[in-house]
Amino acid sequence: MDQPSRLPTILLVEPDDDNRDMYVEYVTFCGFTPVAVAGGEEAVRRAWQADAIVTALRLRDSCDGIELIQRLRHDEVTKATPIIVLTACVLGADRERALAAGCDAFLPKPCLPETLVAELRRVLSLRLVPKPTPVRAAHRTQTRKRRAS
Repeated sequence: MDQPSRLPTILLVEPDDDNRDMYVEYVTFCGFTPVAVAGGEEAVRRAWQADAIVTALRLRDSCDGIELIQRLRHDEVTKATPIIVLTACVLGADRERALAAGCDAFLPKPCLPETLVAELRRVLSLRLVPKPTPVRAAHRTQTRKRRAS
């Protein structure tokens, strides 16, 4: 019997309690498992369990969103985890800094929850595309050779 597939875990890093609660409720409704935190330091500690991360730029502690992205991109465990910036900091310079730090998408607030979920599905679908590895290629070659014999 097949194991049920695990729901994608989304780390929501949002300093505003009301916004955080709204996004948690909506992503849960849409079939994700949310983990919500208010600050960058806790996000760094919890990021290993996330399939995708949504972060604001201004956070409650000394680690802002740009530093969070940079730290996650330099960590072997989280360097490939999709990161979406969801922020009220919508100047061109803020967007450029976030993209330069390594985020995969930049969404300005106000942002409808369904827009966020659509972007989550997009970045997660990109991550789920299997990449060929030398081991798989070698296995296929050996299998073909055995069949030809």
